[in-house]
Amino acid sequence: MQKVKGMQWKRKLAEGVRIGYGFTLCFIILLLLARISFAQSEPKVLRLGLIPAEDIEEMVRAFGPSKQFLEKELGIRIEEFKATDYTAVIEAMRSKKIDVAYFGPFSYVLAAKRANARAIIGGSEGDGKLATYHSILITHRESGLKTMEDVKAKAKRLTISFVDPASTSGHLVPRGGLESLGIPVDKHFKEVIFAGGHDASVLAVKARKVDLGATWEGGFQRVIDKGLAKIEEIQILWKSAPIPRSPIAVRGDLDPSLVQRIQQAFLDLPRKAPEAFKQFEGRWEKNKAYVKVNDSDYDYIRDLAIKLGKL
Repeated sequence: MQKVKGMQWKRKLAEGVRIGYGFTLCFIILLLLARISFAQSEPKVLRLGLIPAEDIEEMVRAFGPSKQFLEKELGIRIEEFKATDYTAVIEAMRSKKIDVAYFGPFSYVLAAKRANARAIIGGSEGDGKLATYHSILITHRESGLKTMEDVKAKAKRLTISFVDPASTSGHLVPRGGLESLGIPVDKHFKEVIFAGGHDASVLAVKARKVDLGATWEGGFQRVIDKGLAKIEEIQILWKSAPIPRSPIAVRGDLDPSLVQRIQQAFLDLPRKAPEAFKQFEGRWEKNKAYVKVNDSDYDYIRDLAIKLGKL
């Protein structure tokens, strides 16, 4: 009897060992499958777009050290997408030629609708909040324009330069400002042009190729700081209400875990690589830090675009 019980015990022990080995083997297989799946979903290259707010080659050079930091943090090679205009960046995301992009607020709203873009990072002054900036309308001091009432009275004889159809401070917001003052852009001005960049819009005013130019305060100041124009030559006629700072956005179909890593890498950039951050932000918005943002942070721009029939 004792012998039978001993044999039964041994059989149960052997069966338990086999089951244990079976569970262990299944766990190892699942772990390997998970790693294979992760490796397949992890891109070898992350393609990043930059809107040409200024000279795109200068922006790419300024982004170089930040690119190196992001590559190291993510363990993924980054390739820049150099666009000729804002719409090209939106289209590149729509066709999945880029994964991440620096957008302006309006170009982001367009990309959210057309290309499933998702805002994840915005600029801050270091207080943990999304910062703002302003659009301005400028004129040459010898243009004879002193107030926006002068612009309204003489609009049919005036030329105006915007930056790009998808620019926020260089088109959407100043267009809205003009229309709120009873100056419909498409009906009142003699000629409307798009300069292609904020610096180009300022320089068009400086050279008196146009009577009125749209830009943002930071872009205007950079032209002055470079010595390309003198503050005495140009007058600011109008300044907008605060605009939320530009977002960094990802394609909406990227793996959520990768998006989280991208977001964290950008959040860490100002602290871990301050010189790299400062070098690029000198060409961008001169932010002091980055913060997390979401799509609703840009509802003001979305509502304005809808009101003006631009979305």
